[in-house]
Amino acid sequence: MLTKLQAADLARRSGVWVIIADGGDPDILIRLVRGEKVGTRIHPVATAVESRKRYILAGGASGCLTVDEGAARALHRGGSLLPVGVTAVEGAFERGDTVRVADSSGREVARGIVNYGAVDLGRLARRHSEEIEALLGYNYGDAVIHRNDLVLL
Repeated sequence: MLTKLQAADLARRSGVWVIIADGGDPDILIRLVRGEKVGTRIHPVATAVESRKRYILAGGASGCLTVDEGAARALHRGGSLLPVGVTAVEGAFERGDTVRVADSSGREVARGIVNYGAVDLGRLARRHSEEIEALLGYNYGDAVIHRNDLVLL
């Protein structure tokens, strides 16, 4: 039981509602989905946004994107990272991985989850978003890292 409570505590600290209920009841999930008040409900202590940011910061970075001054300013104003602002790509990473974002002096300014892998970003660097599909043959969006998937440092 101790490990179950520790898991519940970890989940609530990550912004997730936790319900401890009788797993021997064959209809317990159906009853919960219907909104029945069964089991013990544990409230989250963090918002979903805080949890997402914690997730981005907690994991290791698979690579690094160097950005120009204009892109660094745009990030600090709350914008997304667009391919035109990327000047260099380091590391081997895939779409959905977390990467560091550094300014031209090498100082880490942000971390985020990329929409494109390292090989594709090498082709997209310094290019405009409207060129993505022509260059790659597909498009996962205009941003290299969307502002919702970015944590400023």
